[in-house]
Amino acid sequence: MQLAKAARELESCNREIGRHGLSLATQDIQALVAGRLESLQVSDRVEFGGGVVKQIVLAFAGSPHMSQENFVQTVIELQELFYEFKNESLEQIPDDDLISKMRSLFDDPAEGDLGYLAEALFDGLARHVREEIVGGVDDGADPDADNAAANALTLAAHRYNVSDWVDETYAPGWAGSSWLDE
Repeated sequence: MQLAKAARELESCNREIGRHGLSLATQDIQALVAGRLESLQVSDRVEFGGGVVKQIVLAFAGSPHMSQENFVQTVIELQELFYEFKNESLEQIPDDDLISKMRSLFDDPAEGDLGYLAEALFDGLARHVREEIVGGVDDGADPDADNAAANALTLAAHRYNVSDWVDETYAPGWAGSSWLDE
């Protein structure tokens, strides 16, 4: 019964996402519903109703990094990230706020790269939620959370290029002496 409800909700998205040149065929809807079930099982979550897949579809349909070819697979991976992050963040961020933040990070700094998006979510926002937020998030407009996500994304972008880490202005090369020489 939940599967049928989720499928009907996704069918109703076609008119809205059609404005962005996207559509969901019957097999696409089946893949999204199956992806939802698998994501819920992997993350040990239970969800009632149609779930967040409709919200994710509608939120990401207008992204400049979405095309008909990558839409369904990207939404499936975004569902996985969503459920993993909900577990990791201890349920401190409301669904709508998380989807909005995911879309914002997906479009601008990550430029459609799901790996960078995951890095920003898990290293930045989740750490911020676990360590610094007590009592939940107020309105989702938390500049510290935005900074944490941006910092994690920058770290991810430069993680494997050690030469990006060195800045001669702040870390001049060793001149052969140290404070121990004095």
